[in-house]
Amino acid sequence: MKKFLACALALTLTSAMFASCGSSDDSSSKAEAKTTTTTTTAATTTEATTTTAAPESTADSTAASGTESEGEAAKDISEMPATLKNYEEASVYFKKDMDVASIVEPFAEKDYENDESHVNLSIEELAGIPMLKVETLDQDNGNYKIPKIKFHMEKFFEGHEADLEKIFTIKADVVTKAVGEFTGDDGTKSLVPGNFMGAFVTQPTTGEGENSWNDLYDFGEAEWTSEWGSYELTMRPGIKDGATFVNSTEPQYVSLMRWGIPNQADFYIADLRFEDEDGNVIACANFGK
Repeated sequence: MKKFLACALALTLTSAMFASCGSSDDSSSKAEAKTTTTTTTAATTTEATTTTAAPESTADSTAASGTESEGEAAKDISEMPATLKNYEEASVYFKKDMDVASIVEPFAEKDYENDESHVNLSIEELAGIPMLKVETLDQDNGNYKIPKIKFHMEKFFEGHEADLEKIFTIKADVVTKAVGEFTGDDGTKSLVPGNFMGAFVTQPTTGEGENSWNDLYDFGEAEWTSEWGSYELTMRPGIKDGATFVNSTEPQYVSLMRWGIPNQADFYIADLRFEDEDGNVIACANFGK
């Protein structure tokens, strides 16, 4: 029951949240751009207004209570690989010897003076699977700030940029893992990742040295029983004009952020999967298995 309430609260909060982000030159001068939010569910991708920049987020995800889910047993991390929905046939896999900084980077507007956190990005093997680990480093008023990262789509599709405009659906297998304890309203401490809420976004180039901002999926998940949770994130840029990528060598991004939480928890990205309108996987030759 507590897990249900936490997820319901997560969805309510995320529908009112905005992510602090700018154009590709990290400009925040367009914070007054018109933005529309729409209600989402965990199973549905929704449309959102295309803007050059999104206003600063002022909300976090610290209100959930409870540390256990009645009737559920804790899961061992060895069970995790079987929960990954796309790992058998993904477009991008992460490998221990890859140059992480060349394909993904954190947002760094205003030198991290706003709600964004410094992050440590690395490749770590979790239950035998190499994944991109996102470690949040900064706190503010007792809460961990917002880790925000962006993947360079022009690097994934270097040499076959024409495939960029074929992308209709984007999926990611994400794992959350507790590092520090979560303290419930009753003072009970549990080693659980707790809330995992945030936004999944496309940032195609506008052709004018900037990137649009398309918040296509606001997710709200939580894990209150085990030390880890596993989720599939899905967004469909193909349903929204201006949200799709273009045939260009200019920087374009798939961006992901998690709202602030009071407990320390890392999240991992196991893979990225790009599909065309018919559901066929679009390969990234240099990043495949």
